[in-house]
Amino acid sequence: MRQILVVMALWLAACGSKTTTPDTTAVEDTVTGTDAVVTPLDVASGGDIGAGLVCGEKWAQGYCIKFTFHGQKFDGRTFTLQRDLTGTSSTVVFGNTHMQPPAASLAIHDTWQLGTYKDPLDMNIVFGNLVETAGFPAFAPKADDYPFSCNAPYIDITYGNVRYKSTCPSLTGDINVKTWTSTPGEQFTGRFSGHLQQYLTDPGGSPDCDATTVGSKCKSALNTVDVEGTFGLTLPALNAATAP
Repeated sequence: MRQILVVMALWLAACGSKTTTPDTTAVEDTVTGTDAVVTPLDVASGGDIGAGLVCGEKWAQGYCIKFTFHGQKFDGRTFTLQRDLTGTSSTVVFGNTHMQPPAASLAIHDTWQLGTYKDPLDMNIVFGNLVETAGFPAFAPKADDYPFSCNAPYIDITYGNVRYKSTCPSLTGDINVKTWTSTPGEQFTGRFSGHLQQYLTDPGGSPDCDATTVGSKCKSALNTVDVEGTFGLTLPALNAATAP
């Protein structure tokens, strides 16, 4: 059973969807986001999200992220979240069960239960394949700045049954990989910021780079979310279920 769950998680790393057990940590919007072993964020003070925080690139295994929603019932709602991912299961997903080695996909998949709000927030930061091999192009093959595009790396979140992605056309933003590796036990770090747009899932599963269908998936330009944050990962063993 554990083997089946690991394979499913690795497949999701390439597809950008996820299923994890929701975290029960209470997080109040625009006030404080905490995790059991992490210094609370004082988001009311404003300023640069990376200034003086023990998160993201400064961790061996963790991330922080700030969401600001625009449109629909979430208009103006802000969450700032951070988590130590050490020892978590199926959150740092690194593997190649669906690809030919040495190809290997990397993603962060996480779920938050935000205080008194009934809707969980599902978050995906998908770097895609790191090492090119026959039939599997690399999307993040080195330390570099990766502007938002229809391909990985991308950010994909769902909140209140509304999905937002960075793959819609003409969105500003980027994922910057500061320290790159494809070797288990080594560091993969960086930061990200930009603008996500409401995204309607295509039942036919067409790729986001298909110009003939992207218009039907990215209709609601007024429903958006701004994101910014940092990450610091120690890569787990290939196809493992638990982060080191």
